[in-house]
Amino acid sequence: MRWVFYLLVPAISFAGFSQVGFGTTNPHPDVLVDINGALRVRQYIEGSGTAARDSIAVFDGRGVVMSVPSRILLANMDKSLVKAKLTSNFSIALLSNVIVKFNSEDFDLKDEFDPTTGYFTAEYAGIYRVSAQIKTNSLSAGDLGLSIYKTNIAGTVETKVAEENFINVSIPLGLSTINVSPPTRSVSTLVQLEAGEKISFKVYSAVGLSLSGNTNGYDSFCTIEQVR
Repeated sequence: MRWVFYLLVPAISFAGFSQVGFGTTNPHPDVLVDINGALRVRQYIEGSGTAARDSIAVFDGRGVVMSVPSRILLANMDKSLVKAKLTSNFSIALLSNVIVKFNSEDFDLKDEFDPTTGYFTAEYAGIYRVSAQIKTNSLSAGDLGLSIYKTNIAGTVETKVAEENFINVSIPLGLSTINVSPPTRSVSTLVQLEAGEKISFKVYSAVGLSLSGNTNGYDSFCTIEQVR
């Protein structure tokens, strides 16, 4: 019995400092344990919200489990993020309700916004924060509104989900009055979208006017951000 004991000690010591492969005879040199196949854990500790704020276990491109700080994981999520703007004036006809075609993009991480049509098409289902601002070149002498619309996947149903629309203010002008309203409109909301559904921004105007556009795009612009 003593003879067997002394034979096992070197073997156990060797195994303690060697790589172990399950389902493979060629373990990866960067890891101590290499599993070629599915892994099942029968007992585990339930993580808390506090633990998730610190770090999360992820697989890298080699399949190696690593701990990554939560802030880094969130910063690298493949989510939608768009900012588009008007770099030139955009004409609105009398009594029209038209899509504003923000013609230039500051960024569009997943190429989901089309400046030629003014539509944003969601690649994935989720909840999106949607906002926009417009500014006219002068005081509006009539009713003016900015709305956010959601269009279904088939493109057959448009639903208004948010709007800002100012009623005219009558200003005395000599013996008569003139109806005017402020030159800016802004709108913001959260929208739940399915993959393939669209978002657009529409302007309603009771009179013909022009939306202000410039190189920096600070007058008229829109933003779309996937929040979950």
